Amino acid sequence: MSNNVFLKAVALMDDDVWNGDGRGAERAQTMLDAIRDLPLATVTEDAQALYWQIDNVAVIQGSLFPAGPKILPGLVGGLFLSTQVSRPFLLEAIYQVAAGWPDPQLSIYERERIQTDMVRLVAGVTWYFIYLIVHGSDEEALHAVDLLALIITAPRRLPIVTPINDQELNVLLEGLKALNPHRHDDLSSAIAD
Repeated sequence: MSNNVFLKAVALMDDDVWNGDGRGAERAQTMLDAIRDLPLATVTEDAQALYWQIDNVAVIQGSLFPAGPKILPGLVGGLFLSTQVSRPFLLEAIYQVAAGWPDPQLSIYERERIQTDMVRLVAGVTWYFIYLIVHGSDEEALHAVDLLALIITAPRRLPIVTPINDQELNVLLEGLKALNPHRHDDLSSAIAD
């Protein structure tokens, strides 16, 4: 499924994004357009501008708007279309949404369910984050470390089983230590208690 097909299936309400000025529908459409266009961006300034059209709408200062869980599949799907220029911005957008905190007015159960669903979705591409940690650019690896740490540490606070067990993690860390000590240190510190 291409990103365009996914995005056509996403229905956002005005209040799924910040709508304090009554421009929620316009803001939501701009965000969906940015999700469609970001993976194919080839100019850093364009990719950065598209990133901010997502981040400033789906997540504001760590607070997740209802649009976040709805758009996360499109962001993750965009990884496989992304350019070398757009990928770090896309990875950051995925992290910001997946690590965001749902509305505190929701019940604890509902907040936990939303966060669990988002981490499970992101965990579905754990292999890709490991690939980027080993073979990606420094910027890609930095974002991939953050995402992998989010996945690995999720069981400490959410009812989720991580797709990478302790033995596999140790093999990854040992391999990174030999291949790229700096990335080993980044991942080790990101997952530390």
